[in-house]
Amino acid sequence: MVFLVGLTSVPKANSHILVLAVLGFPIIITAVVLGPSALDLVLHHRPPDRYVIPAGFHGWARIDFRQASAPALPVEKGERVFRLDANGRLQTSDIPRSGHGKDEFFAAKDGNLLPLEYLGMCKGGAIWGLETLTDERTGLPYTHFFVGSEGDYRHEVDPTGKNFPSC
Repeated sequence: MVFLVGLTSVPKANSHILVLAVLGFPIIITAVVLGPSALDLVLHHRPPDRYVIPAGFHGWARIDFRQASAPALPVEKGERVFRLDANGRLQTSDIPRSGHGKDEFFAAKDGNLLPLEYLGMCKGGAIWGLETLTDERTGLPYTHFFVGSEGDYRHEVDPTGKNFPSC
């Protein structure tokens, strides 16, 4: 109550400064904390990639990049298309693109493409652990990801069930 009484006695010109200080501080903190991430999303945006996986494939998929004898990836509607073989593998002479894109995943069945969800932990889906790394043996980049249920993925990367929180 004392604060409110003191606040009402602040001259009008100073009240604008007080309001700016009270509102501005959280805005500045938010900009400092979230700004780099937002800027990264804007500056490192790339077109989406489309992954086509044979229907029924289950397990770890792998794409090997910078393979001299392999063909370049086809581009359809501005998207690079990754058509994996029955073993979930693909080799390409292309290089991996850095940045963030809204990639799409599909299961190919009888010439049709059925969407596969890449949602994140505890949200269901069929695509897990997408990451691009460097092969220690060859020094060349590759991308891998798991195709299957969340339960199967969790068991693959944490067989004891001790490292992932329950949903």
